[in-house]
Amino acid sequence: MIDLHIHIVPGIDDGADNLEDALEMAAAASDSGVRAAAASSHANLPGRDPLAWKQRYRDRLELLRAGLKKEGIPLEVYPAMELFAGGISPEGRRVFAAAELEQGLDEGSLLTINGSRYPLVEFAFDTVSDHIEQTLKRLIKAGYVPVLAHPERYRCVRRRPDILYRYEQMGVILQVNKGSILGEFGERVRKAAHWILRQRLAGAVASDAHDPLLRTPDLEEVWDALDFHYGTGCAELLLSENPCRILHNKRIIPPR
Repeated sequence: MIDLHIHIVPGIDDGADNLEDALEMAAAASDSGVRAAAASSHANLPGRDPLAWKQRYRDRLELLRAGLKKEGIPLEVYPAMELFAGGISPEGRRVFAAAELEQGLDEGSLLTINGSRYPLVEFAFDTVSDHIEQTLKRLIKAGYVPVLAHPERYRCVRRRPDILYRYEQMGVILQVNKGSILGEFGERVRKAAHWILRQRLAGAVASDAHDPLLRTPDLEEVWDALDFHYGTGCAELLLSENPCRILHNKRIIPPR
């Protein structure tokens, strides 16, 4: 398995607090069958210069890689960022306007997943659908293929899930969270996640793990849940095949 969305870089955002936590997360991921992960830290924390933040991220990523090698944990970690693109964040993270997002990606101050054409993009949960759509369209026009993080958690999607047909037809990849599928964010989010899966709109599933105890990177349970509810091959596609294609800048297999 490959985890495209995990906050495992130590001491950089609201994910792993320190190297010890990061290594514990890595061990749990590896034990569950995860072999590679995109270390998608939040890119736009308040008061952070993007270039300075990028260097700090790189330094911490190398610290993690050295720790993995020393401990013999067989997990490959690749660079990535989760880009906050709209609405008011409860954590106070600054918002990248669409033009700012495009410029940062073009200049390299903001990172896609492993240097691919796939940026991982998120919005505040109360962002209106028009803003999400316009931002995604701008990125697509600029040559990127947005991976939309946890659409099932957005209020506009839960009210009108049919808008996801339009996003998917635009070429957006919908990344559903493990915790949403397993009911860890409430019943409404769980229903929205399973609606996306039933309609075959999901392009990938990821952990969005933040720590080793609560929001964990163990993907074994969600693999079993996908195969049980949606048939043999669903978990392979959403947790292995498509994430591998994204990581290596290839076209995904359309979920339909």
